[in-house]
This record gives sequence, structure tokens and C-alpha cells, in this order.
Amino acid sequence: MTLPEFLNPTPEQVAELRQLFREKLEKDAAKVPAGGFHEHDLKWVFEGDGWLIKFLENNDISMKDSLKQLWETMEWRKTSGINDIREDNIRMEYINDGLMFPRGRDVDGKTVFIFKSKLYVRGTRNLTDLKKCFLYWIERIIREANDDLVTIVFDLTDAGLSNVDMDYTKYIINTFKNYYPCSLNYILIYDLPWILNATFQLIKKLLPAKAVDRLRNINNKNIREYIDEENMQKCWGGQDDYVFEFVPEARKPMELPLTQNGTQNGILSKKQEH
Repeated sequence: MTLPEFLNPTPEQVAELRQLFREKLEKDAAKVPAGGFHEHDLKWVFEGDGWLIKFLENNDISMKDSLKQLWETMEWRKTSGINDIREDNIRMEYINDGLMFPRGRDVDGKTVFIFKSKLYVRGTRNLTDLKKCFLYWIERIIREANDDLVTIVFDLTDAGLSNVDMDYTKYIINTFKNYYPCSLNYILIYDLPWILNATFQLIKKLLPAKAVDRLRNINNKNIREYIDEENMQKCWGGQDDYVFEFVPEARKPMELPLTQNGTQNGILSKKQEH
């Protein structure tokens, strides 16, 4: 599938954003959350290009806007304890219920993250805990795919009004929009019943312009344009008869995110940047 192209930051622009962050870190040291930014996140800023490229792409290579979003993301990750979310501090019963899970690849080879809307009934679960489970999965997918793009499928098969929580939906979209820039390959709305059309319109309204181009309303007639039959759930007409069963994560050593060419790209030394 052909998607709109992002502007491609040059190595010099990436180095400039990194230097601006370094200067702000020194200048605004007193504004950094207690304990400082997490070492994992600092490594992604100072030891690789892939993460910074996403902020630059998302902000059309505006240094001011890219730095602002990068700084706010670093603050959010620290104050929200993103790097500390683990299987032993989330509601595992929510995970085991299979409300959301990654499975298979789309036609571009990107991880597919599925939300089974019919399994969620609004008001029956603690929203704070549910959000934390969502963050667990996103962070795990990023680790396992080296920060490659993700395709989200909102599966609305057999879903009704009680299965849609606008606050939760807004949280998912805004989290990607604000803190995971240029991370979505597609947002697929599967089998949307007419009674839930407002959900589709809400998602479309919340998304930035670049992401709207990646939003698709699909059904069993056109899903093959985005997910092939081998990776497609059997309930969608595909060959994958997978029934969700949680498998604990095998945590690997921290790696640098992928760059545009799919490699783990190191950065110039500090001396070379100047």
C-alpha cells in the first residue's frame, strides 16, 4: 500500500535536534522530573537517530516543535513510569481476557495490534488500570519490533454502544499522537456498525492530518488490502485460527530504535556534531 511520504530529516538536522535537547537539559536542569530522565530514554536520544527522526518527521522538521514534543515525551515517560511498567505491576486479568493483543503482520510487515471491542463493556473495568495495560502492550511491541511502525485494528465485530468507551478511545489516540510520533502504519476500523459511526468520526477528528491518511474503514471484502490471509484472523475470513493466550515477554538487552532504512543507526560523536 502507498502511504503519504514524510519529510526526510538529514543527519545534520538530527544532530541539531540532539544538541538542542542537550542544551535544554543543561539550561533547564531544575525543571527535569525528580531523579532525572530515565536512562533508557536518554540512550535513545544520545545514542541513536531513529527516535529523533520520528519527532522531526512528525513536526515537518521544525526544530522548535520537535524539541517541544521530545521534551514533553521525556517528561511524560518519566512521571508516568513508562519504563517501569511490567507484568508484575499491571492487572494481568485484563491482559488474560484478550481485550487487546498483538498478532501477525500487515502487508508491509508491521506488527498488528488488535482491540477486540466486544470483550470490553464500558464501566466494568478500572480505566486507569486498563490504560496501563495498553501502555504495557505498546512498550512491549516497540521493544520486540525495535520501534518499527504498528498497525492498529479496532475490531468492532458484534460490538454495540456499551462496548465503546469514548474516554478510552480518546486516550489511545492522544497517546500515539502526543508521545509516539510517526509510529502508526495503519489504523483499521473493522466491521463498523452504523450505530457506532460516531466512533469512526471521533477517531478521525482526533488524528493529526498525516495520520488521517492512514485511517481505513474496512470489512471482510477489503481487509486483504492491508492484511494477507495467512496473517488474518479466522473470524475475519483468514487462515489464522489463533486464540489469544498470554506469553510472558522475554526481555532482551536495550536496543536502539530502527532508522528509516531499517538499521540500528548509531550517531556521530559529540565532537563531530559541533
